[in-house]
Amino acid sequence: MKKFILIIVFVIIGILVGYFITSDNFKTNNQDAAQNTSKKGSFKPDPSNATFIFDDGTITLSEGKIERTVAPGSALVEEIAVMDKLAYGDINNDEKDDTALLLARYGGGSGVFIYAAAFLSGPVNYKGSKVVFIGDRITPQSIFIKDGTVIINYLDRGPDEAFAAEPTIPMSKQFIYKNGEFQEK
Repeated sequence: MKKFILIIVFVIIGILVGYFITSDNFKTNNQDAAQNTSKKGSFKPDPSNATFIFDDGTITLSEGKIERTVAPGSALVEEIAVMDKLAYGDINNDEKDDTALLLARYGGGSGVFIYAAAFLSGPVNYKGSKVVFIGDRITPQSIFIKDGTVIINYLDRGPDEAFAAEPTIPMSKQFIYKNGEFQEK
């Protein structure tokens, strides 16, 4: 009789543990799904493995970044990485959500160059855009999409201030995506 009660207690404990493990996984999966949806409730395009076009060639990110030598045989390494500010909305007028993002490029000198880019929906899949230079050693504040316009707010320094000075002057740039690239408004 004691063995029977002991077995029932272990079965009940096993069921409870299984339930809590399953419910925690369910919550985590739902949180991940919620983070991958836009305000419209649709899929959020993830640019972390996209290819983007810079003036000096294309780069393909892996898990949100790429490291490469500055020149063949050089010991200097530069890194390009997706910054933590992303915006979701329709940029290219196809009624599908796109991603507007900022990329930081550093390591080839003292600068930290900030670029705007987009991860755009196409007929079959998403692709990265040509990047647009925003500034050197600026402090991005926000990026958002309003009525197809990408708006980037950041702090910069005055024209007579050294790059070593902390950026304190609020600035804003607006872009539309037209003819396959960003154009400043």
